[in-house]
Amino acid sequence: MSAGRRRSSRPRRRSRGRGRWFAVALVLAAGAALPVAGAGYTGTTSTGTSTFTAGTVAISASAPAGKVFAVSNAIPGSYGAACVITSYTGTAPATVKMYFPTVTGTLGNYLVARVQSGTGTQTDCSDFGSPTTLYNAAAPAAGGPLLATYLAAHTGWSTGDGAWPVTGPATRAWKFEYLLTSDDNAQNSSLSFTATWEAQT
Repeated sequence: MSAGRRRSSRPRRRSRGRGRWFAVALVLAAGAALPVAGAGYTGTTSTGTSTFTAGTVAISASAPAGKVFAVSNAIPGSYGAACVITSYTGTAPATVKMYFPTVTGTLGNYLVARVQSGTGTQTDCSDFGSPTTLYNAAAPAAGGPLLATYLAAHTGWSTGDGAWPVTGPATRAWKFEYLLTSDDNAQNSSLSFTATWEAQT
């Protein structure tokens, strides 16, 4: 070192600006790598609102004077016919059957019967049509199938006759015919029965 040149004892200044830019650059670079809360893509799909409703089962019957027959003082050869009109008004699919839960008396052993189902709305059977035979294909005549046998065979829903499938409001006619045979044993005897139509899903 030259003897005539003195070394400055004051420390050299560093460029502080360059250091600050470097620090800022590091912070920005680090921040760019961090995920932003709530950012991203989503997709959804939905069905419509689910609903449930229960169906109904309802049936009614219209018969002459509220019953199939009301016969008195019958004699051999007495004949009669009557129709019961059933109306299903439920909304649930069901099966309707006819049966006879209550039967009393012995006159049914002397009554030849025929039972059919079909179309029509009149209880006197004046518009009965499209018949389906349920019991005895022939018109009642001496020696034919007896009413007592038919009633005894159908006493509840499980043994009910004329299974009628329905899916909504519908109407069906049920035609009953009888003929009193000539037999002295029929004198002073009687018969009563209740006809029931039941719908089950």
